[in-house]
Amino acid sequence: MFRAVNDLKVHQSEDQIVISLDFGTTFSGIAYAFAKGGGKPDLVSVLDWPGTSFKQPKIPTVVCYDPDNKDEFTWGAQKHKTETVAGVKLLLDPDQPRPLYLPESTAKSDLKKLGKPAVEVAADYIGAIYKHALEKIEAKVPAEYLLMCQKQFVLSVPAVWSDKAKDTTLKAAKQAGIHPITLIKEPEAAALYTLHMMADRSLAVGDAFVICDAGGGTVDLISYEIVNLIPKLELKELVPGKGGMAGSLGLNRRFEQAVKELVGEDAYFHLRKTKGFEQATKQFDQSIKPAFRGDPE
Repeated sequence: MFRAVNDLKVHQSEDQIVISLDFGTTFSGIAYAFAKGGGKPDLVSVLDWPGTSFKQPKIPTVVCYDPDNKDEFTWGAQKHKTETVAGVKLLLDPDQPRPLYLPESTAKSDLKKLGKPAVEVAADYIGAIYKHALEKIEAKVPAEYLLMCQKQFVLSVPAVWSDKAKDTTLKAAKQAGIHPITLIKEPEAAALYTLHMMADRSLAVGDAFVICDAGGGTVDLISYEIVNLIPKLELKELVPGKGGMAGSLGLNRRFEQAVKELVGEDAYFHLRKTKGFEQATKQFDQSIKPAFRGDPE
């Protein structure tokens, strides 16, 4: 498979905007670029999100529905009144093998209680972050101009996503008002970005490299070879990518499972609702886990 950067057609019209969505298992973000004739577009990331007091490119991929009205919900970093639904992205590919050591996600049971399928929850979240991104874009350019612009959307998906999962993801995006859309493999998007940033570092046709995309839900390994640099960058996938559900979210679940086994199921039921447990899981996620460098033994 060959993929050229210009396949996304960001340079064909001055009245065009490309909006890219990184819909992740644990965090999500949006960036956009206006085409400027044949020039290089300026890439802009949405950094201001509801519920945050500082600029950041990503927000949590969580949704919290009003118990009395399923059409009302909070999302991302907003303040939530009840427990959130997390990990819904993985339910878009339910046939993906789950490692034996990975505890069962609560997302499936959460959705069963809600009475909403995963595709609708994903559509609600994607629609919410897209609507917010549009508001931020409209704050920088006239709304009339934005309406006149032809919109193209790019959505990244795991390299190991099945065709069925891709179709389900497209369905969720369409329900969220995002169309037409181009899907791109997450490690491929990372490779294209990295190679553009390294354009002045003597890249050569025939160079090969391996991308490891260690995300919140999945970990993908994929290898590429540079086929062309001029007039545009082209890559060839050397061998089919490999991956699985071995993402960072699974580590958090394993930590929670370890606490449950330590204190017992009854005590854990009450413990998990306390501020202390919330602080402990936060410390594990943000401090202990990133600092781990392997068994010192």
